Amino acid sequence: MDIGPLIISLIYQLFANAAFLFLAALGLIIILGMMNIINLAHGEFMMMGAYVATITYHAGVPFVISVILSFIVVAIIGGIFELLIIRRFYGEELGALVVTWGISLVLGQGTLLLFGPFMPSIKIPGGSYKFGVFSYSEYWLILIGVCILLIVLLWWVYSFTNYGLQAKATMQNPDMAKCLGVSTKKIYTITFSIGAGLAGLGGALLSPTMTIAPFMGQQFVAPAFITVVVGGATNVIYGAVGSSLILSAVKTNIGMAFGAFFGTVALLLTALIVIRIMPNGISATFQRYIDKKSLSTK
Repeated sequence: MDIGPLIISLIYQLFANAAFLFLAALGLIIILGMMNIINLAHGEFMMMGAYVATITYHAGVPFVISVILSFIVVAIIGGIFELLIIRRFYGEELGALVVTWGISLVLGQGTLLLFGPFMPSIKIPGGSYKFGVFSYSEYWLILIGVCILLIVLLWWVYSFTNYGLQAKATMQNPDMAKCLGVSTKKIYTITFSIGAGLAGLGGALLSPTMTIAPFMGQQFVAPAFITVVVGGATNVIYGAVGSSLILSAVKTNIGMAFGAFFGTVALLLTALIVIRIMPNGISATFQRYIDKKSLSTK
C-alpha cells in the first residue's frame, strides 16, 4: 500500500480539525483573555453569524459578502449587549457568567420564535479533490487558508495598531491605562464587539457544513471552551493556535487509528493532562519562553 496518500490525508484532517477548533474558539478566547468575561452566549453569537449568512445568501448575496456581513452584524449586536448589560458586571465573574447565560437563552428562544426550527441549508462552495483513495473538500482547504489569514491579521492588529497597544495595556493594568488617558470603557466595548463578531464570522464560515437551527450554537460550546482553557488567556493568538493544533493532532491521529469516538475521548484526556501540567494554559508557557529569550539577548 502506498503510504503517501495516507500521510496527506492525515495532514489534511489535522489542519481541518484545527481550523474547526480555531474558528469555534477564536471569539471566546479574545473576550476571555482581554476582558476576563466567560461568555456563555458564545455559541449563540456563532448561531447568529450562521443565520445572517444563510438569510443574506438565500437573498442573492454572494457567500463571501454574506460572511463579511455576519461579522459586522454580530459585532454590532455584541457591542450593544456590552453597552447595555455586560459592562455592569466587570469584576464580577459569577454575575457575568449568569448574565451571558441569560443572553444565550434569550437569543436561542428568540431565534426559534422568529425563524422557526430550521433554515434552508447553504450549499458547500467548491468541489473536491482526490488523491489516491482519499478525497479532500476544496472548502475545508479554503477554511484552513482563512484561519491562517485571521492569525496574521490578529497578530498585526494586536502588535502594531494603537488599539492593540491600548487593549494590551487595559488587559494588564486597567487602572494604570486609565491614568495614562486610555478610555478603558471604549476598549472594552470594541474588544467585546470584535470577539462577538469573530464568533459570528466562525459561525458563518462553518454554516455550509452543518444544519442551521436556533440551538446549533450549543455544539460549539464544549470544543470552544476546551480549546480556550487549554490555550490560556496570557496571549490570545498563541493560545488559540497552539491549543487548536495540539488538540487536533491528538484527535486526528487517535481518531484515524481507532475511530471518531476514541479521538474525542483522547482530546478530552489531553485537555485534562495539559491543564494539570500547565494550569495557565499553553500560551503562558510560550510567553514565559519568549520573555526568557528576550532577556537572554539583552
